[in-house]
Amino acid sequence: MRTATDKLKQLKSNSVWVFTKQETDFDESYKSALLFSEIPNKANVNIETYFSDNHSRYGIQTDRHRILVIPQFFGLITKTPFYAKGAFYNAENPTAVFDYIKSVAPQSKEYNIIKTEQVLKLKIHAIIDTANNNENYNILPVIFIYKVLRGLRERYGIQQITIDQLYTYVMTCTNYSEVDEAIEFIHSNAPISEYVSDFKSRSRVLTCIKKNTNLFNIDSQNISINPKFDDYFYNNFILKYDFEELHEQLLRDVDYSYFLYNVQGFNINLIDEPTAEELAVVTPKPTPISSFIEDEDETTYIEKVDSINETNINEDAGEGAYKIEPVAVSRFDVGRRFRTNPLLGKIAIKKAYYSCEKNYNHETFISKKTKQKYMEAHHLIPVCFQKEMWDKYQVNIDCVENLVSLCPTCHKAIHYGTKEVQYQMIKDLYNRCAPKYKAIGLDISLDDILKLYKV
Repeated sequence: MRTATDKLKQLKSNSVWVFTKQETDFDESYKSALLFSEIPNKANVNIETYFSDNHSRYGIQTDRHRILVIPQFFGLITKTPFYAKGAFYNAENPTAVFDYIKSVAPQSKEYNIIKTEQVLKLKIHAIIDTANNNENYNILPVIFIYKVLRGLRERYGIQQITIDQLYTYVMTCTNYSEVDEAIEFIHSNAPISEYVSDFKSRSRVLTCIKKNTNLFNIDSQNISINPKFDDYFYNNFILKYDFEELHEQLLRDVDYSYFLYNVQGFNINLIDEPTAEELAVVTPKPTPISSFIEDEDETTYIEKVDSINETNINEDAGEGAYKIEPVAVSRFDVGRRFRTNPLLGKIAIKKAYYSCEKNYNHETFISKKTKQKYMEAHHLIPVCFQKEMWDKYQVNIDCVENLVSLCPTCHKAIHYGTKEVQYQMIKDLYNRCAPKYKAIGLDISLDDILKLYKV
């Protein structure tokens, strides 16, 4: 383990977790998203002018449309790509989380539950880090801070730490493996970074947490866990969800966007003081997050793809998904596990204009969920071969380039048809995908894919 001196030498003035310097109030962000959702003919409207002319309708404190970056930060409006400087708001959309929170009463318990969930889902390296100062940081900050503070209390009886210690040894960490290191540095009363004043100037993480949750007691000098929420949060959230595994699943922009933009059902409220009944609930067995589909559960995948409303996505979110190593690759010696992101399937179907890519004339029915022609997304190179494809081509095959839109009959045929039927379908779809494969460096032949299907 490195020493505190080693860590301090590695820090720079921009090493701290960075979010925007704008207003970080969730309620103000929701009002901004509400106004954004009502813009008519959004693709052709001057959003800056519209926002300036209409912001007072919801009592939004600023007339600058750039405030929209904050509801993007909270997952109420899409942002594609996450880390690009600036924003082309005309191409973005309100998210499924926004649709849900719009359906509940403002400031109600249901509202505060979703507000809490969105704050818990914030991630460093996050949407606002346009300078890429935190490019390799992969931390959910509320959870990380809590784990350090709880660890200090359980291990050493330390109830609170200084804000300077927090900025120096917690808010400069890059991944969950550094929790124990942060605890030990703080316990040893290691020196404060020379850049701590720069850290405080650059970061608005604490402001965001303090404004939108009551999990911590924060003043100008110290931070501690709020005892009213401590056991409630630990028993009903920390013990319930395996976030050390989850954070590995959020490396790709498109995976984080699907996680952020869809209600996960955490059902935790860090705003209203928990009742005695809520304090008594304990779920010791970790519960998997429902965003991603594990193993060959094709039925669940198809249902999740169909349930995504196209008005809640920006299809550009799928760009570059092939570049990031699949999480399962590093764990194949344990079991052949892989994960797929339903958002990529929906993007592929949307790009195909809800038509069957085997034959655009194939008829289907209207989906009761999306009110569009019902189609199913299919990975032409099966995702059970993620490891082999990554090892050989350095391509993550859970990507738009490897997904095709099929009518239900064609989808069943490629799985259950005769060898002759399968051969013709795979050949036709390969010819459609081959240029896309070439563009991402996936130099795979038709014969290679036929062998995967044992055809």
